[in-house]
Amino acid sequence: MKIVEFLRIPLFQRAMLGAFLAGSTLSLLGVVVVTANLTTIRFALMHLALLGGAVALAFKLPLLAGALGGIMVASLILGPWAERFKIDPGMMSAYLMTGSLGFAFILFYRAGVPAMEVFSLFTGGLLLLNLNDLFVLLFLGVVVLFVFWAFYYEIELFLYDQEMAEALGVPIRLLQTGLIFLTGLAIGVAMRVVGALMVDAIIVIPALTALSFARGLKEGLIFTSLFGVIASVGGLFLSMGADLPVGASITVSAVALLAIVNLLKNKLNFRRRS
Repeated sequence: MKIVEFLRIPLFQRAMLGAFLAGSTLSLLGVVVVTANLTTIRFALMHLALLGGAVALAFKLPLLAGALGGIMVASLILGPWAERFKIDPGMMSAYLMTGSLGFAFILFYRAGVPAMEVFSLFTGGLLLLNLNDLFVLLFLGVVVLFVFWAFYYEIELFLYDQEMAEALGVPIRLLQTGLIFLTGLAIGVAMRVVGALMVDAIIVIPALTALSFARGLKEGLIFTSLFGVIASVGGLFLSMGADLPVGASITVSAVALLAIVNLLKNKLNFRRRS
């Protein structure tokens, strides 16, 4: 079947729209994750999604709702706990990651929770998106865009000069908690799109690609959104054309884009030095 024929099918139309929305908006939070060195936090949030899903199944509740609930709670407490106990957020996320995994396996054993159903959170399903999923993606995307538009200068100071931000009265802790919370929601939605194991393809890798050459936050955000769309939509086209898994195709596209951009950057730098 040709790609044009795929695009006539509503299932693939929804997948295309979902890929575009996720790639263009959720990827922006990767700039925060990379610049503020919050890379370990995303692992903690994904593991807490596992625990949340296990708790949900133990109480006969929807798996995805439990996973998102676990992420939201963790996002709200991670920053304040790290500050209260004088622990680096990265270290606190390591504690939460390890502890949540341990409690999840206890629930598997004691509550008879089906482990394979919980671990299905790690697989995702872009082709399984329904209209409700798209509305959630659209709403979260609008929120992300609004936050970066309304608090652009505060976020810029938070990412690049926290001492100056505090001197100017920017509520650093509140801003950090809010950004971690928003990142947590983005991770939860990205898990639905490509699966937890491939969240980086939508959230982190486009930001890494853009920040490798971007000059300033504004340029970084613009190119991150562009690379996010290229990776997600391009990965979906690759999947349709080559009959490959969607999540893996998006991940390969994102990694290939990162490699190409870095090769071009190194080649240009070499020519300038010559």
